[in-house]
Amino acid sequence: MSPQSLSQATDAIPVSPPVLVLEDEQPVETSQSTNAQLNERHNRRTRREEWLLDVFAMNSFSWAIAIPIELLLAGMSWREHIKVRLLAVLFNTVIARPFSMYRNWVVSRFGRGGGLHNYAVDTFVFLSFQLPLYTLNMILGGASMTEIVTACLTFVLIAGALGRPYGMYLDCLRRLWLGRRETSERVSAS
Repeated sequence: MSPQSLSQATDAIPVSPPVLVLEDEQPVETSQSTNAQLNERHNRRTRREEWLLDVFAMNSFSWAIAIPIELLLAGMSWREHIKVRLLAVLFNTVIARPFSMYRNWVVSRFGRGGGLHNYAVDTFVFLSFQLPLYTLNMILGGASMTEIVTACLTFVLIAGALGRPYGMYLDCLRRLWLGRRETSERVSAS
């Protein structure tokens, strides 16, 4: 191959000019990158609000239900009750969001149905998630074995009366919260 034909062959290869990159150059914001950042911020705020809502729902419902079970039926002292409830606040704060996510998952698997179906699904979710945690909480709270067994058996017996009301309470709080949030988002968009 002659030098002239080599030169002609290499001239056909496209070569981009050298690019100069400045160290302090800021990335250009496009409407797409701005929208992605806004969506990410909105998603973080929504997750935080859902967590706060779940924590409030779990703690307020739990405390209202625990008073008659622990004080009247299990015979715990006020001191034991307060100690167990304060531990429950810590537990509930940690487990509230996972419980709601578990409930959402179970409901998505079994769907919504009539009253009896929704009752069975919420009761299953409540009992399968909460009973092991409630038992552990009682143990860590220093309750006696008799108090633990009495409270847990009572919990199992009334789980059918708690699962669906908690599901309805949680759904009601979500509707109220989402309604408030959608209203405020419409006002801020105008």
